[in-house]
Amino acid sequence: MNALKELYIEPTSHCNLQCAMCSRKHWKNESIGHMDIELFDKTIAEIPSSVTRIFFGGVGEPLCHPDIIYMIRRAKQTGRVVEMITNGTLLDDAMSEQIVEAKLDTLWISLDSTEGASYEDIRVGASFGGVMGNIRAFNAKRFRRYGYVPKYSRGHVKLGISFVLMKSNLGQFGKLLRNAQKLGVSEVKATHLVPYDESQINQVCYERILSKGVYSEPGILSTRVDIPFMDAGDIPGLLPFITNPVMPFSVMGTPLWIKDDYCRFVEEGVCFVRWDGEVCPCMALLHENTVYQAGFKRNVGRNTRPCSFGNALENRLSEVWESEDYAAFRQRVTDAVFSPCARCGPDMCHYVESNEADCFNNIFPTCGACLWAQGLVQCP
Repeated sequence: MNALKELYIEPTSHCNLQCAMCSRKHWKNESIGHMDIELFDKTIAEIPSSVTRIFFGGVGEPLCHPDIIYMIRRAKQTGRVVEMITNGTLLDDAMSEQIVEAKLDTLWISLDSTEGASYEDIRVGASFGGVMGNIRAFNAKRFRRYGYVPKYSRGHVKLGISFVLMKSNLGQFGKLLRNAQKLGVSEVKATHLVPYDESQINQVCYERILSKGVYSEPGILSTRVDIPFMDAGDIPGLLPFITNPVMPFSVMGTPLWIKDDYCRFVEEGVCFVRWDGEVCPCMALLHENTVYQAGFKRNVGRNTRPCSFGNALENRLSEVWESEDYAAFRQRVTDAVFSPCARCGPDMCHYVESNEADCFNNIFPTCGACLWAQGLVQCP
């Protein structure tokens, strides 16, 4: 049985924004609330020794929780790496000072554009100028305390940027990368849009990848190509070949193809504790959602509840992780041949309408349509 190595804690499902791509706008059977400190303290006290990283994040905005600084400090007292993601709007001077003093290892900020109008269309309710001012103030405080040190130095609070790729903001991503060092950013993690609304389908940037198998791992009829590093100006001529589904590329032996049918959460020992204590296996199953892909609507969840294997308030976290049902689920995902739900449509198979079951006889929750497992979506 694999060990629990990374614990994601959702401090709250409250948020002060109404972002265009957020699933919260479409919840029908979900409650909104803050994690009780009693639940948090119990969870922290019972973290298995195998856990090396604690991450504060989920679907809500962590800085909305009135005790988030206490949570960070308490998590850091365990000796683990502690990280958090925020939309940056509540990162005022006092909050920045407290986060730096609490010695958070990495603060991730969601920033999906480098232009005010575009950013505010995406992050509805936020001020681009306000967030950029907050980033500068946060940088000033962390550099004042630690000095400007190399990005991987120990003991230094690092800044990461999380960027959701959409057709409307692709040009902004390059601009962000050009300005990353100026912003003091240690890492940029980009991910694709998950359409929770039918109107978002035309914003996805991976339709061809799913339908044509672009960047797929080599098959029997594939022609593998391994290239050396090259001058940037000479690369564009190779792009038509790099995206050829029957010609998988690698660079000096490092593959460029997608690691699909692979669940990072299961394979790398990750679980989530929701604000209400429910212990869930992954980000995709953390809340009830409706996802649109490949021309169909897919319901994720069961009986108005998330996929939970227990509650951290009622049981020790290690007991939930080692429970027969949770262990069997992880083994099933590890051993499974994933059904092609991500590529099928309702005209081909009725199983695509939910994750109750699939055509390979996998049972709830099925993972064939999961964009995380298809190598297209990732979390910090």
